[in-house]
Amino acid sequence: MIPMALFLPLVISGVASALLREQKQKKRASVVLSPYFPQPILSSDEESPNETGKEVTVIDDTAEILHGQRASLMALALAGSGALVFSPFTLVSIPLLSYSTYYFLNTIHRSNAKRKKSALTVFELASVAGTIVTGRYLLLSSLLAFSFSIRKWALQAGNITSIGMGKAFDPSFQKIWVLRNESEVEIDKTELQHDDIAVLHTGDIIRMNGEVVKGEGMVEQFALTGFLQVVPKQKGDPVFIYTEVAAGDLFVKYS
Repeated sequence: MIPMALFLPLVISGVASALLREQKQKKRASVVLSPYFPQPILSSDEESPNETGKEVTVIDDTAEILHGQRASLMALALAGSGALVFSPFTLVSIPLLSYSTYYFLNTIHRSNAKRKKSALTVFELASVAGTIVTGRYLLLSSLLAFSFSIRKWALQAGNITSIGMGKAFDPSFQKIWVLRNESEVEIDKTELQHDDIAVLHTGDIIRMNGEVVKGEGMVEQFALTGFLQVVPKQKGDPVFIYTEVAAGDLFVKYS
């Protein structure tokens, strides 16, 4: 049993780290509405603002879920090592578990009303609360990793549906425009080289997960609200397969 005097500071440090990152992400995710770009859809219950020049914050749900999934998997590795190999690893896992739990609750908060009231969500909340109370950290990390994975797959399925199954599995979808010798050339996805930079313009479908290395634009992707969301992208931001460039030009390094 971990003493409360040690347990509480570890939990607080994890939550504080999550809050600090959240504030940084909100500043980065602020976008000023422009008549030249589609207006971001903030939620299913909220109308898109019509006023240009207004600053709003658009959270990339897919990126946040992937971040939460990675943190929970790291916590799972540490909790598993603590349970099976070296018990002090369990202590190290606690800040990551509180960090991941915060993002799990945030994910539920941003979901649509139907998802919040679903039997699966109720089961997840009850299970997470039970594992926290009983101190079963290995089980808690497993539950969190599972929950983030389920939501990641659901968002990807929503992206496929939004562009159409026919387009997603069309042979032409395997073709990618890349920048070579300062010219744009079309190649098959199997010919993609490690240092190739994909060039994406308005209306293009993103072929693979990757990271923006140059350019600015907006990408239309499925959100936790159950609707499509327009997310601003700039250098350093991740982009995801089966999403569409709504505006701008992006140079992407596929992973």
